[in-house]
Amino acid sequence: MAHPLNLTIDLFLSRMEARGEFDDLSGSGEPIPDLDGPAPSVIDKLLAESDARPVPVLLNIEIAALRERLDGEHDPALRKDIMKELADKQTRLAIEIEAYNR
Repeated sequence: MAHPLNLTIDLFLSRMEARGEFDDLSGSGEPIPDLDGPAPSVIDKLLAESDARPVPVLLNIEIAALRERLDGEHDPALRKDIMKELADKQTRLAIEIEAYNR
């Protein structure tokens, strides 16, 4: 299963290479250290180093916060609003997971 950003990154790098932006770089043609094994991939390393989080992770954090708000709320109208927002986030999470698995 390819990472969803692979196509975008490949296109971006191809354009940079065509413009000659990688000519005469130090270490050109040498293997990248610590990437010999199947994991972690380059994208996973970049995400970890930049403290980026995938959308499903962010949605799970938001869902947990909404559940906490719902537990502390006693007003029926506000509970209804929170439950609607919670259902929307859960639906979006299911869609994101389905898209990632394709």
